[in-house]
Amino acid sequence: MRVALLSSGLVPLPPVRGGAVEEYVFQLTRHLRKLNVEAVAIDYTFNDSNVGLHDIDGSLILRIKVPRIVRAPKGKILQELVFGLKVCEILSEFDVVHANTAWASFAVALEHGGRGLVYTCHNPLWPEEKVHVSEHVVRLVEGYTMRRGRAVVALNKTMMKAIVSKARVDPQRIFIVPNGVDTGFFKPSIPADDIVKKYGLEGKRIVLFVGRVTYRKGVHLLLKAFRELITRYRDLKLVIVGPLADHFGEAEPSHYARMLMEYAEKNMPRDSYVFTGPVDRDALRKLYSTAYVCVLPSYAEAFPMVLIEALTSGCPVIGSNAGGIGDIIEEGVSGFIFKKGDYMDLKEKLEILLNNETLRKTMSINCREITERKYSWYAIATKLKEVYKIL
Repeated sequence: MRVALLSSGLVPLPPVRGGAVEEYVFQLTRHLRKLNVEAVAIDYTFNDSNVGLHDIDGSLILRIKVPRIVRAPKGKILQELVFGLKVCEILSEFDVVHANTAWASFAVALEHGGRGLVYTCHNPLWPEEKVHVSEHVVRLVEGYTMRRGRAVVALNKTMMKAIVSKARVDPQRIFIVPNGVDTGFFKPSIPADDIVKKYGLEGKRIVLFVGRVTYRKGVHLLLKAFRELITRYRDLKLVIVGPLADHFGEAEPSHYARMLMEYAEKNMPRDSYVFTGPVDRDALRKLYSTAYVCVLPSYAEAFPMVLIEALTSGCPVIGSNAGGIGDIIEEGVSGFIFKKGDYMDLKEKLEILLNNETLRKTMSINCREITERKYSWYAIATKLKEVYKIL
């Protein structure tokens, strides 16, 4: 069985700083090959010199040349469509086509049809009732792909229910398979002296956020909660990790990110917070391993890899009750869930951990055990191999 796993055509494989879908494609390809599946990740390149097969850490990546349309973000939809159309030229070589992003997958569904097509829905907004008109367009596109394909992978029960009701996909063709995590790479107690020194973390209890700094991620809620806490807990440090621009490929901080930095400067001691911007994977795993707690205050999420990366690093998590977050956090066991949009509820959940070191240590042990049992890439690849077999 030959399986083609499609990236977005926007972020190169393997991802270095950001790119949750690309991490999914890269790791899944790698672990499927360990299960004797002929899996190939399909990636893009703008240069002739990079065209062809590349074996990177056990993940076989086929890079195909595509024309550069317009630099992101304005041209990213067209760029993704072009990538999908170019991919169609080689799909006759594969038995299964596992697609993962809206526009590239739409191009495949239109041009290649639904033969052997599996679509994993990573879009966190399907469960939401009120969305922007642009999201309705994305839903039309994804809905067409999911109905045309042979199977749909939903990351959790919440996502599955939304797909059935809003996209009218036959529930018999939907399989619930969560995201995975590299339990060998992300782990507790990683030496992190360089990171501690770089960001001034000596003697601090770190409250960590990881993700693109956008309104949808609810970072302003975390800053407000932290402001309430820092006057009482002087040993805290808020570490905001992730791109400050709205879109991949942009360099300048967004208006939202600038507002957050101004808010922090006016309302918090200067040594109590840091915006790191994007960091590489080695720095990221050190930050997870060093953090006291990781917080995800999002308004919408599908199945955030940030949480399972934190969990497997032995870091308790606190998240909002948005989307699939509640499917990951086991209340009182691996972390806490707070009411979406309520920063005072977030503050109260943080205080429970800050005031109970014994509970925090117990949760840390629970976190690692849960991810090894439920979210290792080996377990996820095994489940998807079974999905491919029934097509």
